[in-house]
Amino acid sequence: MTAISIVAALNVLEQQHQLLHFLIDLSFKSSLILILAFSIQLYLGTRAASLKSIVWMMVFAALIFLPLFHEIFPRISLPINYDSTALAVAHSNTALVAENFETKINSFASSLFGAALGYLLICGLLISYLLSGILKVVFLTRLAKPFKHEVAQQKLQQLKQLNGVDRPIDLLVSPTISSPLTWGIWRHKIIFPLAANGWSAELFEQSISHELGHIQRSDWILQILARTAVSLYWINPLIWLAHRNLLIESEKACDDVAVDNTGCALSYAQNLLQLATSFNSQKPLLAPALLGVRSSLSHRIRHILKQERTGRSSDTSSILPGLFWAALVVAPFSSMSITLQEMKLPVVQYVTIYVTIPVSFFPNNSKEFSYLMAEFQ
Repeated sequence: MTAISIVAALNVLEQQHQLLHFLIDLSFKSSLILILAFSIQLYLGTRAASLKSIVWMMVFAALIFLPLFHEIFPRISLPINYDSTALAVAHSNTALVAENFETKINSFASSLFGAALGYLLICGLLISYLLSGILKVVFLTRLAKPFKHEVAQQKLQQLKQLNGVDRPIDLLVSPTISSPLTWGIWRHKIIFPLAANGWSAELFEQSISHELGHIQRSDWILQILARTAVSLYWINPLIWLAHRNLLIESEKACDDVAVDNTGCALSYAQNLLQLATSFNSQKPLLAPALLGVRSSLSHRIRHILKQERTGRSSDTSSILPGLFWAALVVAPFSSMSITLQEMKLPVVQYVTIYVTIPVSFFPNNSKEFSYLMAEFQ
């Protein structure tokens, strides 16, 4: 199947099977966005983790905007001219330019309709699973108790002032979790495990600094958007790899904040490894649907122990422009559509021109005839 025949098939689907065309169009465009994102990540190399995480944030925002803008904005047609006569000659099967081509496409689309419904069903199940994870986090928070640890409260106020955080933050403690977690939109919650009652002042400073990094970056909202994108494009293996990279770079960026605040990378790495060991020895988090995909600990440890650090985490002031640019770029891209346009050959008109040429005839016995014959001889 040539490129022309693929475009022709897509045009038929767009006219008669909008749902299937919508899913195919989103799959193709989302793959292009993800391939571009991985190329940018390779170009960035060892740049700051905060910068790389912002790129991933823009990518997932673009993937969320893609189906919305696809339905909102008018179509932008990119016509491709083709010669129907040449197309028929190039293929032994002239059905590409005949009526039964459309019939075959319709039959093929009908056979895929069940698969399309199954794809949407799995999308719904994944989104439901995500919502259940959010509800579990809310339920966990309601059961948690205020964490009135004096050292933790003091460190929170000091670090809020140091990092310029003016949002209200509640410290809670819960027996259900084994490592700190943060969530919230306007009023944020940092929930500690029961084991935190025996933590040192240094460990409190490091853990709270890390969680403040998530709050500054609005990582909880971004993770929900990312998991929503994963639920919509689950069939594409690149989306799972992109989500994993987002988690790793987000954690690295918050690790940068913790090391910058405490000034000791080695101590932070040791405490992080100790917490991870404690985490693995206990039950998983109550909300695996939301926080179950964990970043690679080895990547984080290597990043923390690097001698030259490339920068610290960014705050929400760089997130909003990122969302704006993602929407600005994806808006025209989501509306683009390739259409076939039959090439109009120029009309050739034949014009008959009559030319009058005077001819003189001389008799054989005339003087003029004798002169001409002498010249030819």
